[in-house]
Amino acid sequence: MLERMTLIDAGAALGISPDAVRMRIRRGMMQGEKDEEGRWLVWVDTEQAEHERLARQANERADEREPEPGEPVEPTMGELRMTIAVLEARLEALEEVREERDFLRKQVDTLVFAQGMAAQKALPNPARRSWWARLVGGSA
Repeated sequence: MLERMTLIDAGAALGISPDAVRMRIRRGMMQGEKDEEGRWLVWVDTEQAEHERLARQANERADEREPEPGEPVEPTMGELRMTIAVLEARLEALEEVREERDFLRKQVDTLVFAQGMAAQKALPNPARRSWWARLVGGSA
């Protein structure tokens, strides 16, 4: 359920600082608006926030736990799969950005060429002497 909250309340609901909420607004990860008094009000999905907060607490507790002697300290398969999924998503995003960059680069090259051609056409043509004047060296 979406609720409108102040930065402080949103930070408490999400388990993060008000500055972190402000940064999420800047990055476009959260929606927010200023009220008449200039305070930020953000929309927070309270159910999702509760799930994220509980998951974060569980991860913190798991990180704090010391491994027992002989227990492997390596990441689990689930963690590795999650890391792979994140990296694949980043790779796809990079490929899209590269394709867009190449497309824009071609457009810029075409526009620069067209602009050069237009500038060349805009220059006045020098008066050309007739073949007879060139042959005898006279001006005309």
